[in-house]
Amino acid sequence: MGQRSMLMGLLAILVAGCADNNYEEHLLGEWYNESVRVDIDALDGEVDSVFSVPAGKWEEILQIQPILTTYKKDGTYESIYRELDGSLLQKSSGEWMMRGDSLFLTSQGMTTGYHFEWQEGKGEFRGYLDWDSDGIADDFYSGIQIKK
Repeated sequence: MGQRSMLMGLLAILVAGCADNNYEEHLLGEWYNESVRVDIDALDGEVDSVFSVPAGKWEEILQIQPILTTYKKDGTYESIYRELDGSLLQKSSGEWMMRGDSLFLTSQGMTTGYHFEWQEGKGEFRGYLDWDSDGIADDFYSGIQIKK
């Protein structure tokens, strides 16, 4: 394949990739968790342990309803955690911001970044955070959420 053909092919891939990149529009609204996987201490390439909640097992494993998170146009979000019987367990809130395909959530002065990938009604959120509360954001989080 000639250079011109390769360049045209790359350009076509870039245009196709950018065609559906309205991440903010996809993000706005209500979402609930379907599954989550966290690789503990994964930043150095060696995973200490894995925390996993596969699709369909959220209530069984975590003993709570899927978390309901709402992203609002004003740049704020709220997450609601409920017991299995529907009673309120806790609420958290903060601000959100998109930069390209990166979502940044800020709550209580702490910002966490996630790569956001839209998947036709679902979203995958991936990033490093301090899941194990050891003071180091070295735990790789990958969660699938479904848009209501």
